[in-house]
Amino acid sequence: MRAQSLLLSLLAASTAHAHFTLRNPEPLGKSAAKQDTGPCGGYTVDENTPITEFHVDGEAIAYSSSHPEVHVLFRVVEGNKADGSNLQWSQVFPIVEQYGSGDFCEPMVTAPRSLVGKQGIFQVVQNAVDGMLYACAYVKFVSGSVSPLPDSCKNGTGVDAAISSDPTLEALMGNTPTTGSQTTSAPSATNTPSQGTTRSFSLFAGVVGAAVAVVFGGL
Repeated sequence: MRAQSLLLSLLAASTAHAHFTLRNPEPLGKSAAKQDTGPCGGYTVDENTPITEFHVDGEAIAYSSSHPEVHVLFRVVEGNKADGSNLQWSQVFPIVEQYGSGDFCEPMVTAPRSLVGKQGIFQVVQNAVDGMLYACAYVKFVSGSVSPLPDSCKNGTGVDAAISSDPTLEALMGNTPTTGSQTTSAPSATNTPSQGTTRSFSLFAGVVGAAVAVVFGGL
């Protein structure tokens, strides 16, 4: 009985920290110990924070998730802070429902072209069985689309996704933010989530350069 209880405790502890790992863009930090802490999983930007290029006409967003089903929000904000008041977030892709645990990639996530040349925070928020999970990257917005795709842009066997809705994530796009006063709207998009397991633009079949952007006061 004690052995069984110990095993269950170890499994619970393991699950608590087995959330998701942002692969691209490079995350602020790699530990998932505080990933339930918004807005960036316990991390902030400092002088040692790596900065990654984010191509506004199409960037590959890659991560590995331990959960068999999650809803995911992608958004960006200009500047080097993701918390505080008067932040103007832009949702840069429709909410995705991911099926299957493992590697996942959206190879063509776009951002407002008005951000080119500026720095900002890219945020991934997952609504998982164990609650809201956060990861961020510090990025410099550049023109064009990423080419070639990074090696991290791949889908694991059995991993798939679809456009979905999620009231909790949608609340982040309105007037009930995690921290501060954040206002944004969902983008109108023809983008569809990646499918399959190959690392190529066939992951994005049927989509040709669709612009998914909620602009900071206009493109």
